[in-house]
Amino acid sequence: MILGNKNQSPVSRRAFLGGTLVATGAGAAFILSGCAPQDNNGSTPAPGGSGEPGFTPMDSLYMTAFGLSLSFVEVMVAKERGFFDEFGLNLEIKGGSGTSTAIQAVLTDSVNISRTSAVNAIIAVSDEGAPLMSFATARQQSQFDLVSLAEKPYKRPSELAGKTVGVVSAGGSTENLLDMMLLSDGVDLSSVSRPITGVGTAAYELARAGEIDAWISVDTDRTIINDELGPVHYFNSDKWAKVPSDTYNYSTEHMDPDSEMPARFLAGVIRAMEYASKPENHAQVIKDLQVYVPDSDTDQSLAILPQLIEGWSAGGTRDFCSLDDEAWIEGPKLMRDAGLLKQIVSIDKLITHKHLDAARALL
Repeated sequence: MILGNKNQSPVSRRAFLGGTLVATGAGAAFILSGCAPQDNNGSTPAPGGSGEPGFTPMDSLYMTAFGLSLSFVEVMVAKERGFFDEFGLNLEIKGGSGTSTAIQAVLTDSVNISRTSAVNAIIAVSDEGAPLMSFATARQQSQFDLVSLAEKPYKRPSELAGKTVGVVSAGGSTENLLDMMLLSDGVDLSSVSRPITGVGTAAYELARAGEIDAWISVDTDRTIINDELGPVHYFNSDKWAKVPSDTYNYSTEHMDPDSEMPARFLAGVIRAMEYASKPENHAQVIKDLQVYVPDSDTDQSLAILPQLIEGWSAGGTRDFCSLDDEAWIEGPKLMRDAGLLKQIVSIDKLITHKHLDAARALL
C-alpha cells in the first residue's frame, strides 16, 4: 500500500508510542511493591462497589503493559463512561512497566488481569510452564509495518534477500517479526542486515541516503513519516507473519474458573470500543484519557485515535476482543522456526473463549 503526502500538521509521538512498543516487546521484570493481592473468586461483594441490579459487585485490579497512555484508552473509557459499573465491576487501572512485568503481576496475584504481548505470553506458557491464560485480544492486527520509499517499494519479504532492513532494537519484537516474515517467504536470515534505526523519522532519512533499503515501523510512526516527510510504501507484518497481538490474560492459579470477573471486564471493554469507534464520541474519549494522563495534548490525541481504533477490529474485519484461533496455532510455529520458541503446546493451554462468549451474552 502506498500513502500520499497529506501535508498534515506534525503529531508528537512521545506520549503514545512508548507504551505501544514495549507492549509488544519483552520488558524487564521486577518485583512489584505496594500492590496488595486481590480476591479473585468473584463471590464476595466489593465494599462500596457499584453495579446494576442482578450483579454482585466485585473489585478487580488491571495492569497495562506499559504505563498509562492512549494505547490503553479502551479500559479508561469503560471506567469513566460507567460501562464496568453496568456489569458490577469496580476496576482499578494500574500502569505496568513492560510485558514481563504485567505477566509477573498476574502470576504473583498482584493484579487480576493484565494486558501483554501475545508473543511473550506464548513463550511464558510454552517454554516456562506459566499458568497464564489469554482470554481476549485487544488489537486484532499488528502495530508494525515493513516500510520502504514509495519510489523504491518492497512488496514482499523475498525481495529483501541481500538487503539492509532497519529494526527498532536488536533482538526485540521488530527483529523477531522480521525473521518470521523472511522465513515465511523462504529468505535466508543471514542474507539480511539489520541495523538499529529506532522509532521516529531516522529510518526514513537513512533510506533517503541509501543506507538502508527498508525498515520496520510502528504504524503511527509510518503515518507521521508519510504526512511530514514524503510518501512511503508499506505492508503490515500480519500479511507474512500472523501472530496474535496484545492480549488480556490472567493466572489460572489465582482466578477461580467460575469467576465472572473476566466476562464482566470484557463486556465493559467491548462497550467502550463500540462507544469510542463513533467519531462523535472522540472528544469525550480524549477527555477520559486525560483523567489518567492529564498532559495529553487534545489535538495530537485526536489525530492518532482513529488509527488505534482501526487496530481494535483490523479495520472492521474482526469482532472486538475476538481470539483468532488460526493465529494462535500458526503463530507459535513461526516463532519456533525463528528460534523464539522451544516447544509448542496445545491451543487450549494458551487461550479460552468461554469468557468472551459469556461477555457477549451480557451485552
